[in-house]
Amino acid sequence: MDRTIHKNGLVKKEINLLRLFVKEPWRKFTITEIKKLTKNRSHHYVFEAMKGFSSSGLLREERKGNTNNYSLDYEKEEHLNYLVLIESLIKEERRDIPYNNLRKITNKLKNPFYTLLICGSYAEKKQKPTSDLDIAFIIPNSEPKKQYEIALKEGELMIPEVHGFVFTQNEAYQMLANTEFNYGKEFTKKHIIIQGAEMYYKILFEAMRHGFKG
Repeated sequence: MDRTIHKNGLVKKEINLLRLFVKEPWRKFTITEIKKLTKNRSHHYVFEAMKGFSSSGLLREERKGNTNNYSLDYEKEEHLNYLVLIESLIKEERRDIPYNNLRKITNKLKNPFYTLLICGSYAEKKQKPTSDLDIAFIIPNSEPKKQYEIALKEGELMIPEVHGFVFTQNEAYQMLANTEFNYGKEFTKKHIIIQGAEMYYKILFEAMRHGFKG
């Protein structure tokens, strides 16, 4: 594969393929599914790219009947770098997000070590002019929630209005471990990571090790 352009040696076409595994890291994809979901017409290119990713250890390859299934090898911590990179590229593409509102909220926070997720209609790029901006903070277990909740209160006076939740790392994990549908499972499927991708994925991967499948 041509690895002459882009950050971390990945070219744009390869990043487009890897987005699937970033969006649903618990899922297994066939070549046919990858082609369809990425709108890639070249079977040969997708096949060779998947072989390359599995040879490098980034993806797992599993033979099932006459089909190869590919999934993210989330056990290797160094692969977090690729996920963080792709999440940052996704964020950069979303110029329609009211980042000024987010900055007004996060500027009031003393501790920068948190995960900030955009959820709801903005995460799906289905927002309307009247849509609120839904966000979620995931914070260290030792961190009090109060400063985040105070900052979120000010978001209710903004346009668009900002509404959000604050979860500790343990609370976020417990939502994923719970068998019932909840907000945590919703934001794993529909989100944009603004900050703290590494913390987010560490929680998600721990849940996946204990049976979380989306």
